[in-house]
Amino acid sequence: MENESVALIPLELDDPVDCFSLASCVTMEAPLSGAGFGGWEVGQQAVKRAKAGHPYTVYDVTELLGKKVDALSPRNLARWAFTVRSGVADKAVIERPADSSSTRLVYPEQIAAMLLSTIKQRAQIFTGKCVTGAVVCVPATFNRTQRQALHDACSIAGLKVERLVVSSSASVMAYADSLAIASDSSANGTSISEKAVVVVDCGGGSLDVTLARVRSTISVQGDMSSRGFEVQVEASAGDLEIGGERLTDRLVDHFDREAKAQGTSPAVTSPTFTRQLRRACALAKKILSTSQTATIDLSPDQRRRVGHTMTPNNSLGFTSSISRSGFENLCKSELCSRVLDPLEQVLRTASVKKADVDAILLTGGSMQVPKLRALIAEFFAGQSDRMIQLPGHTAAIGAALADAQGGRYLLLHEPTPLALGIRSSSGDTLTLVPPSTSVPTRQTRVYYASCQGEIAFDVLEGGLDSQQPTTSPSSNSSGTKDLAHCLGRVRLDGSRSSTHLILKLEVIFELDVADHLGISVTDHGSGRTTTMQVPADETCLSAEALVLAKAQLGQTGETDSNPNGSQTPLSPSPLNASPPNLDTNEENPLQTLRAYATALQPMVQTNCLSVCASPGDLLELRSRVERAIAWLDEHEFLPDADQKPHEAHEHLRQLRLLQLSSVASSAFTQLRQHLDQAD
Repeated sequence: MENESVALIPLELDDPVDCFSLASCVTMEAPLSGAGFGGWEVGQQAVKRAKAGHPYTVYDVTELLGKKVDALSPRNLARWAFTVRSGVADKAVIERPADSSSTRLVYPEQIAAMLLSTIKQRAQIFTGKCVTGAVVCVPATFNRTQRQALHDACSIAGLKVERLVVSSSASVMAYADSLAIASDSSANGTSISEKAVVVVDCGGGSLDVTLARVRSTISVQGDMSSRGFEVQVEASAGDLEIGGERLTDRLVDHFDREAKAQGTSPAVTSPTFTRQLRRACALAKKILSTSQTATIDLSPDQRRRVGHTMTPNNSLGFTSSISRSGFENLCKSELCSRVLDPLEQVLRTASVKKADVDAILLTGGSMQVPKLRALIAEFFAGQSDRMIQLPGHTAAIGAALADAQGGRYLLLHEPTPLALGIRSSSGDTLTLVPPSTSVPTRQTRVYYASCQGEIAFDVLEGGLDSQQPTTSPSSNSSGTKDLAHCLGRVRLDGSRSSTHLILKLEVIFELDVADHLGISVTDHGSGRTTTMQVPADETCLSAEALVLAKAQLGQTGETDSNPNGSQTPLSPSPLNASPPNLDTNEENPLQTLRAYATALQPMVQTNCLSVCASPGDLLELRSRVERAIAWLDEHEFLPDADQKPHEAHEHLRQLRLLQLSSVASSAFTQLRQHLDQAD
């Protein structure tokens, strides 16, 4: 972000339709030496491998972060081509190739770090600056363990997490900025406006709903004007089990039953057929957003051409179709109850009536489904004029604004999205921090327990609706049934000076603006107080595991895409890379020029120089390298090549001077920035 404007950086040059997004797909290859990691690819290159059923291509990584194996969806485990294993504390880990005949395990955080590292590298190439921090958008219902897993992934990639922002809250920031810009030209004097805004963000794997109040301020003094806004998130809710993938599942189930009913060929039960059917259903879902019908056509020739393995010529061909109304009937449960429930929850939590909502913002790929938009319009009493479809990268723009916030842009601290509470050994539950509680907060509850030796409490987290009963510890309240995620355990010493039939315990939860959770329990019978910090559950990476993960990622070398689509290994940091020491054999200047240009070519394509060169210098140096290689291709093997030493010397001299000039200029600029920061 520069000059109060946000510029999106192209990340996927192979995808001109959506070049600002990097497909969350990673392919891992076996290392040449059998130790460490091998090469890896990300984005569209990895997507092509996934379509072919590559066993070490990982996608849906957000479904794995911070989760135990028993918490994963059996359906996801069945459809993933990669293999998920159980690690320490039942943590979900992924198989990767160790050599041609064996496998090892990799953390989901490492897969996410590969994606983040690639984004970091490409941002450095585009801006010519070193990237050290990140603002990360997360689903509203990500628990503390999942958020910590994202922190760990950023740490492995060499990034500091400046802030975690709920995706729908980031979209509100971008919308607020557009409101201020739109009001800039018409404002006279100082004007302040406030709007209640609901954001519905439904993507491929999750649904997020946020209700926020946007306060815009426009000040005009003569020819000078200034604008600013403040966003206060009142409530957030969501569902990690609803999204575009769930809608695709419904289509896959429908056509899978139809294919098995039509034929007896074993081809319909093969992994190849299932993969192709899923891709066809995903395409049909998009088509149904704009058309009344969509056709599924999986001919034997098509399967043989696209599939990872060859299918026989007599395999079953499958063709069918579905109407938009038929698709909507298949997805009725997801589209009706599970989408509207979070909307009702945020309105109830924020005590806002439907009629008082000024704007309904829709974002995410699944919001293209007509029935979904119609349901939301009906929920708000048919006020479709208040519904605004946001562009695809709104959350990224909002995240940049959240990071750059100051006097003009302000995203107030988001409320805690999930409830926090305790569970005793007898199963009694008590909620201390309801969802959508503003932070910082200090919540105190008194709990009475029967006298016993040692007393232990599980610290729980979940998506409890704040309007449900939360203060009845005497029974297993239905209001706390969703407090399913255990963060840890608090134990109280059983030694007491006197014996009481009933113990009075004071439980305090403290949550600060940095999302640090502190717990203290005071036993009034003994007078002792037990305190602890609760970061996340036992599946989070230890300090030693983080160090090892960073070292393993460094062994791979970061990767980036060349214009021809191949992958070029880079050094772990663009600040450490420099051209190799070449033997400048002046007796054969053409060979020297060929070696120098060949060594420099991958570096200028990925900015893997001793420092990050500016885009202008990099473009000029790349042009000079390509010109030298083209000259060599034309003259190197001609009969009169020996008569061209002076031209070869001149190309070599220009390359060296331009490279040194680019590196020196960029190094001086970065040194100046560091000195300015030190001052």
